[in-house]
Amino acid sequence: MNILDEMQDLNNKWVETFSEGDIAACAEMYTENGSIYSPYSPAAIGRNAIKDTFKEWYEAGEQNKRVKVLEADSDGKIAYFTASFSGDYPQDDGTLVNESGVVLTTCIRAQNGSWKMHISSLNSDTPPLAES
Repeated sequence: MNILDEMQDLNNKWVETFSEGDIAACAEMYTENGSIYSPYSPAAIGRNAIKDTFKEWYEAGEQNKRVKVLEADSDGKIAYFTASFSGDYPQDDGTLVNESGVVLTTCIRAQNGSWKMHISSLNSDTPPLAES
């Protein structure tokens, strides 16, 4: 399997796990000292903070989460991927608003040979600051 397919499989597993509400398992897909930088919440540094961030995101009621890996590479021990993401968020009036963007993630090969995400940086197509 090539690295692009491996990173897509990793993301598919994350989306499935997130959609099922297994937030602890989502956080376990990151290294213990991993981090997420996002326009949607403060920086999440460390697996516990990542778990808290995922819990907030899940409780926002996102539907139809999609992630498509666009590019990936690896030296066997460290990998990176860029991916597009999108999801639909319920509004007070019952409508759904789509949020999308791009994420850049570095991954580290774990002792058991699996990939663990380490650092993710999300960029929104419609960041809140762009509206002001």
